[in-house]
Amino acid sequence: MKDINIKYIEDNYLEAEEIIRIMNLNSDKLNQLIEDQLIPEPSYIINSEINISSPLDDNYRVVTSKKYFPKSILKLIADNILHHNPEKFKKDFRQNFLSSLKEHQHKTFAYGNTFDENGEIDLVKAEKALEEEWRHFCKGIYGICTLESNEEAIIEKEIVIKRILDFIETKGSVVTQEEINLLKDLDDEFNKVTSLFAPYQRETSSRGKYLDKLLKEFSLEDLIKEYE
Repeated sequence: MKDINIKYIEDNYLEAEEIIRIMNLNSDKLNQLIEDQLIPEPSYIINSEINISSPLDDNYRVVTSKKYFPKSILKLIADNILHHNPEKFKKDFRQNFLSSLKEHQHKTFAYGNTFDENGEIDLVKAEKALEEEWRHFCKGIYGICTLESNEEAIIEKEIVIKRILDFIETKGSVVTQEEINLLKDLDDEFNKVTSLFAPYQRETSSRGKYLDKLLKEFSLEDLIKEYE
């Protein structure tokens, strides 16, 4: 039986050689796109070792490494391969990030509230958050924890997690229907943007640390997302 973590990654991600075949690239071109920060680094790397032996008292070792990217990588490659412009790509990322943040209904939850008393973005705070999220994006982190790995998903995940943390801090000692309804809404919003994470990561992920535990606490175990 295949390991559950490998199955999860193979089912939900694209291996580098498959991407090269689909997009008609070569490995050098794929690596160049990563180096120029036009696409993120792989989200998962699976290193495997095979040992071969025989009755002749010999042995042979084969080591392989496979890199896996989120499926959304195909669109990024298609968008960036012709117009190879790293500066414009980061500029567009910045604009989309700030726009998604500014337009969000619950924007004040994000990044310790990046808005001033007039409801305008504090650019100093926002730029700091943006640069950190850009680094995470380029490292392939958002290919792990979001479904779409784009600016909107990054903002949505940040806000829904902060709202869940706020829920944990403010919930009463007695469960109310209002809290149950709010938790269901938060669960729905979380699932729209956030992945399951590989099984070995689940317990330490935001889903495992916060949402799964809350659903159990509120007797909503049937809403806990399971692996197929």
